[in-house]
Amino acid sequence: MKLRPSLARVVLPIVYSSAALYAQVSVAGRVIDETGAAVAGARVELRQSGGAFAAASSDLAGNFGVSLPAAGDYAIRAERLGFFLYQDRGQRFQAGANHLTIVLNHLQEFSERVEVVASPPAIDPQQPADRKELDNTEIQAIPFPAPQDYRNALPLIDGVVQDNSGRIHVNGADTSQTNFMLDGFNVSDPVTGGLEARVNIETIQSMELETSRFSADNGRGSAGSLNLQTKMGDDRLRFSGTNFIPGVSTDGGLHINKWTPRLEFSGPIAKGRAWFHNGLDAFYSMDIVHGLPDGQNSTRGITASDLSRFQVNLTPANLLTGSFLVNFADNARYGLSIVTPAETTSTHRERLFLGSIRDQQYINGALIEVGFADTRTFLRNRPQGDEVYQITPFGRRGNYFIETERRAYRQQWIANVFLPTVHLGGQHQLKWGIDFERESFHQRTGRHPYEVLRADESLARYVCFAGGPFQARKNFEAAHYIQDHWSPREGLAFEVGLRMEWNEIVRDLEVAPRLAAVWSPRFLRDTKLSAGWGVYHDAISLNLVTRQQDQTSLSTFYLPDGAPRGPLETSFRVNDQALRTPYFRTASAGVERKLPFDFYARAEYVRRTGERGLAFVPTAQLDGGAFDDGAVYDLRNMRHDRYDAIDWSIRRTFAGKYEWFAGYTRSSSRTNAVVEYSLENPIFSMQMPGPYPWDATNRFHMWGWVPLPNRRLPPALRFITNNTTAAYLIEYRTGFPFDVVDEQGFMAGPPGSMRFPGYFNVNLHFERKFQALHYLWAWRFGFNNILNCGNPNAVNNVQGTPEFLTYGRGQARAFSVRLRMLGRK
Repeated sequence: MKLRPSLARVVLPIVYSSAALYAQVSVAGRVIDETGAAVAGARVELRQSGGAFAAASSDLAGNFGVSLPAAGDYAIRAERLGFFLYQDRGQRFQAGANHLTIVLNHLQEFSERVEVVASPPAIDPQQPADRKELDNTEIQAIPFPAPQDYRNALPLIDGVVQDNSGRIHVNGADTSQTNFMLDGFNVSDPVTGGLEARVNIETIQSMELETSRFSADNGRGSAGSLNLQTKMGDDRLRFSGTNFIPGVSTDGGLHINKWTPRLEFSGPIAKGRAWFHNGLDAFYSMDIVHGLPDGQNSTRGITASDLSRFQVNLTPANLLTGSFLVNFADNARYGLSIVTPAETTSTHRERLFLGSIRDQQYINGALIEVGFADTRTFLRNRPQGDEVYQITPFGRRGNYFIETERRAYRQQWIANVFLPTVHLGGQHQLKWGIDFERESFHQRTGRHPYEVLRADESLARYVCFAGGPFQARKNFEAAHYIQDHWSPREGLAFEVGLRMEWNEIVRDLEVAPRLAAVWSPRFLRDTKLSAGWGVYHDAISLNLVTRQQDQTSLSTFYLPDGAPRGPLETSFRVNDQALRTPYFRTASAGVERKLPFDFYARAEYVRRTGERGLAFVPTAQLDGGAFDDGAVYDLRNMRHDRYDAIDWSIRRTFAGKYEWFAGYTRSSSRTNAVVEYSLENPIFSMQMPGPYPWDATNRFHMWGWVPLPNRRLPPALRFITNNTTAAYLIEYRTGFPFDVVDEQGFMAGPPGSMRFPGYFNVNLHFERKFQALHYLWAWRFGFNNILNCGNPNAVNNVQGTPEFLTYGRGQARAFSVRLRMLGRK
């Protein structure tokens, strides 16, 4: 059949235009930040006025791809927690292949742009990991205690608690069981595995914590992985400062008593190509302790850090970044108090140097990166003399009995490859990499005798030490991983990974498989279900495996009639060849859902089961003996841990810049080997089960910040609340458990048989922004622990002493003031 020429002229254009309209429209895009670095995990949505819709998430190289049902104009929305919301209301896409580049700007409290909105906590349907994040705005806005230290902000995250010594515990684990990173490099202490590095809190862009279902590229920590992402400069020269005016006191004479200055300076080295950022902070304190003699009643201390970073885009596809972190701490009369006078204190000094460099190249949709970091630490703790140290029910006398000097280093090499998306039965995102670390330390520890006296000044215990003072150890660790993120269809993804690790101490190849799945069902809009299981190994602490090199302690006990018992010897033994690497099996499941009125809710269940954990066990317990002549402790793979937790949280971002959050966690952290033995304060007890000292059965916390009402006030009074916000933090948790011992150092009852009273804290602050001298300023004042709750963090746990079960209170109600210069207006 042939069309007549006149009819053909009408029909054929319609057919051709319709074919073009409904031809395949593909969009290959990339999400980057203001310096050209890839942004992973950004949610990109394209929506047509007629209702056509497509969405995708950016991968680790920032790439994403979507297929559109038709050509035409689309509104684009891109969001990622910690960035400003990106919105473009008119972007035309033609039939065939299209390319789209989206630039997300990091969230800043002060922006030169007039209309900026923070990204809400969007649900990423492609992310199976339980990822929790605090961005810079949240860290600055929430009134947590001692805000000059970023570690005090970590308990704002569900699953994180801070013990009475200030150490951080994730998922009920010891501090050393978490992998701590600074911009992707290991920043934990090379000897203990603790988080000791100090960074200007205003330099931190975000704190990203993965507590379960984290991928195979994260290792050396079974409890989770914390990455501190720090800021980078841009094409605008910026300067900001906080608390640069020192606090002055007349107590004991006019003097500066507190000063916590923080400075930031950033900008371009070459606009559009190279940038730098420098963040400096310091904390100076001079405290007067009443009740001590003049001249012996003050303590001085200063801690400081400086982080310098640079980025050079050698080409748009080749990024070179580097950083150098310096920590400095000097504290005179460390530990001075009414019960520890000046002669019993020590001089404490610490240094840390961490340099790193990383090269990233984007090649045809793939990302290849290599990096190197070098860490050096120094610690010295020196007492005031060598007089016998005496511990009495009423305080301390003499000179502190431990002198320590330690030097350590770590070198780390990393390489990662993130391949372009492979289409085979869906979409596959493959990545693999290696991680090598060499670490070493040497330490000298000197101890002199100490005595424990009763209330009547009679001698209850005399402890002295014997043996060499030196300890040294080195270790080399190697890890290799491979992982596939497979999405067979929209809304469903599986993540399968395998990690292999080897270390010089145990010399066994450890294999850690990991599996996770995430599902966003179509019949449950704005809902994500995720579950996973994996094996996670812990790093072996050098401090733990060198205990056999340490001294031995000799304890002599005296009965009230003066009859001696002892000396009882305490020592440690370690056999490397008999050890295995500890590991955990972690199973978890979670659900996230967007509720009406833009509320986001999540619930998560985690079970961690630990095997082959390292613990010291008395040989008397292994041989069926007793502590008649003292105790020798063997390091064995006999610890079995179990952690169960379920947490719920809900949050909302409103008006584009204010937030509200509430979370509750019920958990249990227990082990079959909870007793910790030491030379300094020997405890004579069999190894026994019980709760960990940081176990908190119930924990609730709520925080946020809101603007004070303004429009409802009479015009003449609106200046009172203009540009003013109220920020608050409320926290309750069950008190931590503690042990009870008798005067002779023997355990009285099961470990953790008693608990501190419950902890309850309310902080309320107000902040007002104003302009002066062409700059934008923010002045904050408020109260910490406004209800003045006791919240004890110390206790006399020695049964039979007059002060038994006497608690030492935590921070009393405190007035806090902060002044910040945010930037030039």
